[in-house]
Amino acid sequence: MQPHAWRWLVLVVMVLAVFDVRLYMMASEARQAALDRAQYTLHVGVDVLAQRLDQQLTTYDRLLSGIGEAVRLRGRISDTPDLTMHRLLLRRHAINPELRSFFLVRETGVMAEVSTAYPLKEVDVSGRDYFLAQSGSGADEDRLFVGQPIVSKLTGQYIVPLSRRVENEGSRFLGVVAAAVDPGMLTKMLAEQGLPDGYVLSVFLQSGQGMACYPARVDCLQRKVDHTPLFRSLLPAEARGQFAHQTLLDETPGLAAYTTSSRYRLVVAATVDEKTVLVPWRRDLGNYVLIAIAGNLIVAGLAWFAVNQVQRRRLALLQLAHANQELEDRVLQRTQQLKRSEDRARTFMNTARDGVVVIDSNSCIVEFNRAAENLFGYSLKEVLGRKIDMLMPQQFGAEHRDYVQAANGATGVRSGSRGREVTGLHKDGHEFPIDVTVGSSGEGGQSFHVGIIRDISERKRLERELQQQAATDGLTGVLNRRAFTAKSEELIAVALRHDRPLSLLVIDVDHFKKVNDVHGHPAGDAVLRALARMLGAALRTGDVLGRLGGEEFAIVLSETDEAGARDAGERLLQVVRAARIDHEGTALHITVSIGAAVLRAGEDGFAALFSRADRALYRAKNSGRDRLALERAEDAVA
Repeated sequence: MQPHAWRWLVLVVMVLAVFDVRLYMMASEARQAALDRAQYTLHVGVDVLAQRLDQQLTTYDRLLSGIGEAVRLRGRISDTPDLTMHRLLLRRHAINPELRSFFLVRETGVMAEVSTAYPLKEVDVSGRDYFLAQSGSGADEDRLFVGQPIVSKLTGQYIVPLSRRVENEGSRFLGVVAAAVDPGMLTKMLAEQGLPDGYVLSVFLQSGQGMACYPARVDCLQRKVDHTPLFRSLLPAEARGQFAHQTLLDETPGLAAYTTSSRYRLVVAATVDEKTVLVPWRRDLGNYVLIAIAGNLIVAGLAWFAVNQVQRRRLALLQLAHANQELEDRVLQRTQQLKRSEDRARTFMNTARDGVVVIDSNSCIVEFNRAAENLFGYSLKEVLGRKIDMLMPQQFGAEHRDYVQAANGATGVRSGSRGREVTGLHKDGHEFPIDVTVGSSGEGGQSFHVGIIRDISERKRLERELQQQAATDGLTGVLNRRAFTAKSEELIAVALRHDRPLSLLVIDVDHFKKVNDVHGHPAGDAVLRALARMLGAALRTGDVLGRLGGEEFAIVLSETDEAGARDAGERLLQVVRAARIDHEGTALHITVSIGAAVLRAGEDGFAALFSRADRALYRAKNSGRDRLALERAEDAVA
């Protein structure tokens, strides 16, 4: 063999080695990329689901708190069917039709009211965990209890119970307010995560009791997995994690991720078999083998021709160039496949219901999904590369920059922080409340921060509505006793601090019991509503009107001395005397008695002022009614 032939042979062997090694590396990199994408999908899936569960349970917690506050104001849960409480439960159920029901349980463990039926046949639930957990002396009034799935005694269907303890002003246990969650709703939330086929999502209580799973399985709600590695060793060591080649529950070893709820006793887990993840890669593996075989045969053929037919060297070089072109085409094809995979990842992000915004360490936007476009009104092209400050009011910019600077100082992957309520800025200029959960990752001096954003305007509106309902008398629409007392204390404190006059009028309907006895309670209610309207219309802007209970009202008159209180009282007496109250074709006439007191310097709050005005009211009653009695500041305390 000629010397130049040996050189060609050595060159061909080297080319074959480089070619095969490179193909092997590409196949290995593609395999690892598939596993990394699957691990990321699991991680994001459990985090997003845990946040959605927290948000949903927080919404239900506030609803139950509002109902509990209404019970607290009443002071007890009635021993007989209570139409008012039933209507309150029914209205809350209408706002949240995805729930099976709302219900009240007396302190004895007997169900008192339910939103789905009236009157309710008494049902003993004293043995249920959602009642036992709230009825004990160590129960926390401000804690929402999430119970394990049970069969409802009312419907015979599976429910997930949520409950809150209800106490009166003296911290005495009154009973439990609860809601029944449809387990199918939890399964629907899991399905909405849109994970690929083969991925398994599960939700458990921290005791290991199954709550929901997707794909659905027959034993999901009866499933108890406290013996599995997740509950036996992983959760005690770390509240969240992700790993490969390990068993999480009772499946074969594979890829998995889990996290725990930041507020409630829930664990979210996601698993997938490694074989399932690598199915597309294995389909492509045949192409790599074919490329390797074809490349080796082509290069070997070129070597044979190079050694034995030197005279055809030019032709051999052309064939080698052709082989290289084929290799480049296949590399280009693989690059296109990788791009399609990236496009699929973007599609997954765009299917998320919540807005997703990704920024770099300089607060510049690098990703902006379709939900974020709908939320802020900007398109991806309009925000790409621009500062995140454009999505928030100017006054919050400095606080956000400090937050990003602190996050940039850490390295590695960090799970999403607890949701923060901040203010967003729409493209058209209007501001709206949002809930933001941020996850960060940093490596090599470069940081990226992923924000998951949800518009909470509707939730804020409901909160304001519940707060207003808690402070308002349900019959007359004026302040209830609790809210009126709190507002009066504020006005009294201001008057005492600035040495300004203030007066209190206590108003009681004369012979109100006779109205109820003769015309019925609906007529009495009509009288109270009409009186509230008359009193409200006669007041100034700074005056405060409230119903203390029954037929008794009270008014705080700011900047009003004794003479002003007397004038205001006499004016109210004339308005009431002249009023005609129509009820079902009957004209009702009423009178009121008024007791008035003027705030004394150094007086100890609302209770002392009310006590003097109340004594004045009794003097007005005893003096013949339909009149004003004034206890002056200089009078001795009776």
